Amino acid sequence: MLEESQRRNYKSFFDAFRRIPVEEGVRGLWSGAVPTMTRAMALNGTLFSTYEEFKERIFKATGNTTLSWYSASFFAGGLAAFTSLPFDNAKTKL
Repeated sequence: MLEESQRRNYKSFFDAFRRIPVEEGVRGLWSGAVPTMTRAMALNGTLFSTYEEFKERIFKATGNTTLSWYSASFFAGGLAAFTSLPFDNAKTKL
């Protein structure tokens, strides 16, 4: 948690949206956007690229459509979370 002197103490989203351009400039509204987008690309790229592959392989092995949907979601989501964790950690620290 930030020290008392470093806190901005916004009262609401609207207060922050009004004060940030005045205090930090318009570019301040976009601070943190690049790390957030990098994390999102890692997460979604992994999720979307593995889900269909997992689903097809599980369906071939079991022949059960419902099981393949749920299992593929579980495995793809877990792998995506694991892949994006370093980016999420860096984003949080920045």
